[in-house]
Amino acid sequence: MLKALKCTIVVTMLVLVTGSLASAQAPAQQSQAEMVARLQQLQKELATLQAAVAETAKVAAAPQAGQRGGQTPAPAQQGGRGAQPPAAQQQPAMPPGMVMPGGAAGGDPNNPEGAPADSTDPAAMLARIKLLEQRIKDLETGAVLSDPETRIRKKEVYVDKNGVEYDQPTPGAKRVVTYERERVYRRNNINEKIEEALSDAEEHHVKVGVDAGIVSQFAHRTKGDAFVQDDGTETGNNHAYMLASADLFFTAGIAQNTIFFADIVGLSGPPPDLELGTLSLVNGYSARLVNQNELNLREAWLRTELFSNRLSLTAGRLDLTNYFDNNAAANDETSQFISDALVNNGALGLAENGAGLAIVFDPKNGFNFKAGFQQSSHTATSLSDSFYSLAELGYVARLPGLGEGGYRFWYRTDNNETTGYNIGFGTSIDQKLGPEVTLFARYGESQANPKRDKFYSGGFQFAQGLAFYPGDKWGVGFSQIDPVVGGKEQLVEGYYNLSIAEKFNLSFHVQHFLESDSGTKRGYLVPGIRLQASF
Repeated sequence: MLKALKCTIVVTMLVLVTGSLASAQAPAQQSQAEMVARLQQLQKELATLQAAVAETAKVAAAPQAGQRGGQTPAPAQQGGRGAQPPAAQQQPAMPPGMVMPGGAAGGDPNNPEGAPADSTDPAAMLARIKLLEQRIKDLETGAVLSDPETRIRKKEVYVDKNGVEYDQPTPGAKRVVTYERERVYRRNNINEKIEEALSDAEEHHVKVGVDAGIVSQFAHRTKGDAFVQDDGTETGNNHAYMLASADLFFTAGIAQNTIFFADIVGLSGPPPDLELGTLSLVNGYSARLVNQNELNLREAWLRTELFSNRLSLTAGRLDLTNYFDNNAAANDETSQFISDALVNNGALGLAENGAGLAIVFDPKNGFNFKAGFQQSSHTATSLSDSFYSLAELGYVARLPGLGEGGYRFWYRTDNNETTGYNIGFGTSIDQKLGPEVTLFARYGESQANPKRDKFYSGGFQFAQGLAFYPGDKWGVGFSQIDPVVGGKEQLVEGYYNLSIAEKFNLSFHVQHFLESDSGTKRGYLVPGIRLQASF
């Protein structure tokens, strides 16, 4: 009797609790006052059931008069072969509307839901009721019913020759994939709605970023006579230089997978290139910029991505070196080598940025193809007079026993108004030899009369455990420019990039240039310090 009554209590409580939770999850169907009244009613019923359990327990514990133990089985009837089997224990009848489904085979009939043992305790049931009540309050205060949303759902139908659509395959019908719109309501967490609103605002508003650097350099002539400039002035020895650069970036999301980008750069201070007369730039910050000591529009373009981001189209004022001749270890004058000969291939022959188009196709299988063109001279009166085109095939390799490597091969044409039509080709390779060491190399040739100008460079970058601190990196590189006319240049550079903070770096550089022209040689040792910050 006691077990049956406990089972009845459990069943009653679970049904009432389940009903309370279901009604609470229905949007705005039960007020807070009604739920409080419901809980009070449950507590009263629980107290009544507790009293009934206590009374039943007393009755069951009291022994019957004159009985010391259980009754002995009745003797077998005459003519019978043995005692009758004990009658099956009858389960108490469930109240109307309280029939519970049977539990798992072999389970406890008094606990058909498989709840913990103490779940039949009325006090535990009251605690569970209060816990569920608190969950109901959290649900009502922490969730909101969103505005109706329009969603696009993919649907497969079967259309016969008469245009009738079927949901299931039908003889004579053709399978067709279509899309349909549906209006839905969804209960969201308040935090989710806030994050969604902030993300949408961030995507469709203009972002501003700054990348600023200060480079201090000192030039000491180690060999040869002073360089004579075009106006006849001789360059003095042991001169110091400082160049300050600041890039102001603007990025805006125009539509899905479509962004607008603009980069305004300002330079102040003379670089060493004006006095040393080197074939390549000593300071790569001024590369492909026409005017010094004033604001320049470095880039301004619109980009969209198609076919699951496999194809990107970028049109506007471009710097094609951001898309072609890339290299993981020697491609950024703000964090790696500062010499322009170790940032890009000298055979590219791209002197300035201009209006153009860049196309990048990446099928995500290791290969990628790029093509682009731009105006190569700002003094040209038409694009036909300064049309620079470039194509590149790249492959990301993962060689056995080595890390990831990038292999790129490019070909370019240029019909510059001053040099006429000429071609060039080259390669850029970077290969990880391990987690700490990356090997890089470049080679290129450009058309000249009657031969070709040649360029090559190479070196190593070290990081991870081969630096003083985890975020530091350093490298050494060599380059040589061997044109048909105009002398020859050999360059050696080493740098150490000290990571002060995530977006704040201090670098130490040392460069040595050896210029050869008509049997004379000039050598320059150029140490320097670079401070770079971005935010």
